[in-house]
Amino acid sequence: MIDEKLRASIEAALFMSNQPILIEKLSKMFKRDPEKIKRAIEEFKIEFEKEEHGIHIIETSMGYQIRVKPELVSSVSNLTPYKDLGRGLLRVLALVAYKQPITQSEIVKVLGNRTYEYVKKLEERGLIKTVKHSRTKALIATKEFANYFGLENPEDAKKFFEDIEKEEKENPENDSVETEQY
Repeated sequence: MIDEKLRASIEAALFMSNQPILIEKLSKMFKRDPEKIKRAIEEFKIEFEKEEHGIHIIETSMGYQIRVKPELVSSVSNLTPYKDLGRGLLRVLALVAYKQPITQSEIVKVLGNRTYEYVKKLEERGLIKTVKHSRTKALIATKEFANYFGLENPEDAKKFFEDIEKEEKENPENDSVETEQY
């Protein structure tokens, strides 16, 4: 069992940081052995997986971070600074998440000229980044995008869509009535 003061300190650090934190950084912050830090985080992971907790700890290549559990994101997302994402913004985000990198001109072909306005707003909010690509821009989802939607990283959105497609191809008889209406 890890000492409670260290556990509390690590929990506070993970809670306060808006970016993942590496074990090495926590080790330096609290002047403790990296192995003790890792054990404490593993204890948190087990503790937070219980149903009575609304958060969990995720591990990425950039370190550890506390996040809202994915199944609860939709019920608390109105508390985020992005609760005002309109339908057009969400449509652009969906295309970026699914096709990234995707060019702005490709999205304009699908959604029309309002795309330019949507891209500008999404970039200002840090949900996407743009990279010069010939005469247009390539759009890529950011880490902030992943945080907003409760994902570990932006590429997880693409994997999510690919898994749905794969499942539909493997089990076409499982298509719901709702899907057939569209």
